[in-house]
Amino acid sequence: MSVFDVIVVGLGAVGSFALRAASRRGARCLGLELDTPAHARGSSHGHCRIFRHAYFEHADYVPLLRHATRRFEELERETSTSLLHRCGVLLLGHRESTVLLRSLDAARAHGLQVEDLDSREIARRFPWFASPLAERGVFEADAGLVRPERAIAAAIASAREAGAHLRLSTRAISLHADDRGVEVTTEQGTERATTVIVAAGAWTAKLLPELRPHLTVTRQVQAWIAPRSGGPPVGMPCWLLDPGDGRRSLYGIPADPLAEAHSPARMPKVAWHGSSDLVDPDLGALPPCAADLDPLLAAYQQAAPPLAGSVIDAATCLYTMSPDGDFLVGRSRDTDSICYAAGLSGHGFKLAPALGDALCDLALLGGTNLPVDFLSAARLSQANKDSLDD
Repeated sequence: MSVFDVIVVGLGAVGSFALRAASRRGARCLGLELDTPAHARGSSHGHCRIFRHAYFEHADYVPLLRHATRRFEELERETSTSLLHRCGVLLLGHRESTVLLRSLDAARAHGLQVEDLDSREIARRFPWFASPLAERGVFEADAGLVRPERAIAAAIASAREAGAHLRLSTRAISLHADDRGVEVTTEQGTERATTVIVAAGAWTAKLLPELRPHLTVTRQVQAWIAPRSGGPPVGMPCWLLDPGDGRRSLYGIPADPLAEAHSPARMPKVAWHGSSDLVDPDLGALPPCAADLDPLLAAYQQAAPPLAGSVIDAATCLYTMSPDGDFLVGRSRDTDSICYAAGLSGHGFKLAPALGDALCDLALLGGTNLPVDFLSAARLSQANKDSLDD
């Protein structure tokens, strides 16, 4: 049995970048993946994802987002692969939308360049959007889409170039830590490492029972929708419409100019952000059906009437949700030899390179200078304690 410095369990978004980071620092690394990287049963596929920096979810993510974007750019140069398309991101909502106000606050706090637009300016510059909910907009030009399958493939290629080993179609069943490190039991046998990084997405709670109370897995539907007439619009940004009142946001990603002719990404993608449809990842998500797509298309017709023509393709992906929507990043409460990133809650891909670096730091150095302390799972345990005390 080989002994590695680091074993990375899961080679999706975060795992692929953690494997790259550790192997490029000279560690002897093994990456385990239950399927193939960016497979369609998990959370790291779909042809396109949004990246942005004026972050309404939590302003403390901004330094991590900047770090992640630099890493994407570095990987583009290293592998001569185009990963980012800066088409801009437009957030829409009522004038007092929490999404918009928090984005503006994050931009001010971190010196980000964004534009605060009124409804007339939205109509002039982005004439596709006609929703009465779009009273105000926040536009970030230095944002856009990232190509997930390409990014994961490039990160793994970089890791292998640095000497990393891979075991694909290999399911990790359990982890056992002792004074010599961690033994990883797989369906094919056992592997051992000094430290283990768990980046298993929807399967994380199956490996780390301590996280089960904090993680739920939900089914998401995404659809690629052709405009009513003509081809995909030129100059369209990524966008998100916040309807307010606690309702789910609707978001879209424009056609990818580099998409191949057979790819659904040659048309814009539209989806809801969030779902209450719970899923066991081992059983998988049911495929999209009319009950999913009809309301999605109707909402898109209200938001952007010229664009909402017909659905040309649809797929599911999984969100692994934490109770507050923020990530869980840190070390196992039982051993310093296991660290993890989990609960990426549908907004994690854009941060994957930064999270990969942070996990590499924790595994090899015992700590990290990247600002991830606010993502500790301890916050949820404390919240539960406070609620019981009340």
